[in-house]
Amino acid sequence: MTNNIEKQLKELILDDDFAGLQNLANEDVNLMSILRISHKELQHSNFLAWLFNPTENHNLGDFALKEFIKIYFKENQFQDLGDESGLSVFDFVQLKFDDLEIRREYKNIDLIFLSKQNKFSIIIENKIYSSEKKGQLEKYRKLIESEYPDFKHKIYIYLSLFDQQITESEQDYYVQLNYEHIIKLIEQVISSQQLNLANKTRFVFEQYLQTLKSMLNKNEEIEKVAQQLYRKYKPAFDLVFKYSSPSDSSEFRDKIHTLVSNEKSIKLFFCDKKYIRFQPNYLYNNLQALKDAGLVLSNDDLSNNWVFLFEFFIRNNHVTFDCKIGAGNQETREKLYEIYKKHSDTFTKVVRKNGALNPEYHLAFQKEILSKSEIEKYFENNNNIEQVIEKRFRELIDNDLPRITDCIAREIKK
Repeated sequence: MTNNIEKQLKELILDDDFAGLQNLANEDVNLMSILRISHKELQHSNFLAWLFNPTENHNLGDFALKEFIKIYFKENQFQDLGDESGLSVFDFVQLKFDDLEIRREYKNIDLIFLSKQNKFSIIIENKIYSSEKKGQLEKYRKLIESEYPDFKHKIYIYLSLFDQQITESEQDYYVQLNYEHIIKLIEQVISSQQLNLANKTRFVFEQYLQTLKSMLNKNEEIEKVAQQLYRKYKPAFDLVFKYSSPSDSSEFRDKIHTLVSNEKSIKLFFCDKKYIRFQPNYLYNNLQALKDAGLVLSNDDLSNNWVFLFEFFIRNNHVTFDCKIGAGNQETREKLYEIYKKHSDTFTKVVRKNGALNPEYHLAFQKEILSKSEIEKYFENNNNIEQVIEKRFRELIDNDLPRITDCIAREIKK
């Protein structure tokens, strides 16, 4: 340890802001943590059942369920919620859920929402710290398909505290959400002007919101002070982090973002916390040929083209690269779908069991960038994971991406 870093560590320990941060952390308690039930899935599922039930004493009616769905639409470019039996924005605005029935632990399913007047159902498999059990998602899905064959809308949701990887065969059916989605919903309930929450009801929501933020390290005051301290004592913190275990995916995201930004053969596209997106230069260099082939509309300059979708999907315990057919003109999507199917040796994910093109987003090719076991080993042993990311990135850019664009090039030359 250098003298300078040792001095910084001593200053940090005696810093008034650091002492204040410790006090803030000690104050960050709530009823669920006091009762030691914040980690139990049963209690969280019970709360969600109460929240979404339109006849409960919170007097929200169907507000919570509608906001839950609205948040999904707004954060996912208005794509359908679920697969072909899911829900579009246009269908959603016509629905009322005053007859909503909520079942708990029916044949081991955590939550089932049923609206017979709308022929509508949602099932939620709820996970806090545990993970999916082998075969359970397929079992639950087939149960709903068997018991409600005439329902128009059947939506399957895998809700977890942090993003988790689920069985590949069920990824086409289940929508993956984490508890940040619930945080946004509770915040919307508390802040809504159209609701007149009773004080006791507001207190319950505030306590639950605080519970979730504590579990997800979302205390804004703590975050602000911690960031200030990090900037002030960065070398000392970096030394501490070197010998500790980080627990989020931000460094993976930052590394991939840097690699994409610096790569001359691609252009950075729309990005957010979960997705780093790009467009290959090939698309721009062959724009007129793509237009002539009907794969790009005549007035499209690609600046907001989501049909050709290339993205890194970054979760806490898994990172993949996905090539998808994204949202856009349906005729264009169908043409690209036929090309990808024709080259299914490259686009190994494009063919689905139902043989149909998924609405809005359809996975065609996937490459693993970081596996769950690699990330776990990194957190445990502080292995140099940046080298792994760089190696997989280069393989993608030098080998996989040319194969993808070559399939398109061969088709548009015909």
